[in-house]
Parts: sequence; structure tokens; C-alpha cells
Amino acid sequence: MGSMDVAKHDLIEGLGLCVLAVLFTGALLTASVVALGHANYLRAVGFGVPGLVAAYWTVRFTLAQLAGYRATGEEQQARHRDD
Repeated sequence: MGSMDVAKHDLIEGLGLCVLAVLFTGALLTASVVALGHANYLRAVGFGVPGLVAAYWTVRFTLAQLAGYRATGEEQQARHRDD
């Protein structure tokens, strides 16, 4: 298995985790909106704050996955230029 195959495999695994993080974040934020609709402000904050934190880290994790894959591809191209 070549290093690019490993990089693609790692990217797919990482993006799968990103999808799970997006689903979890969406559930938290949806619960917060529903709680706001029922005028339950304490519950809205209880779901909203972790939802916003999860959204922030989901975006950071996704960008890190894509940057890692891009760096692996650039490293591979540099190796081919040196050969």
C-alpha cells in the first residue's frame, strides 16, 4: 500500500469522524432551539453552549484533516520531483 493510499484512507476515516461530529453538534443545537421554543432558557443554554463549542471544534478538526491530507499530497509531489 503506497503512502498516498494510506493518506486517502486516513482522510476517509477522519472525514467519517467529522460527519459524526457534525451530527452530534446538530443534535445539540437542535435541542437548544427546541428548548428556546418552549421557553426553557436554562435547558437552551445547557444545550446551546456545548453545541457552539462542538461546532467550533468540528470546524477545526475538519480543517485539520483536510490540511493533513493536502500536506501529504505536497510531500508526495516533492518526492517525485527529487527523483
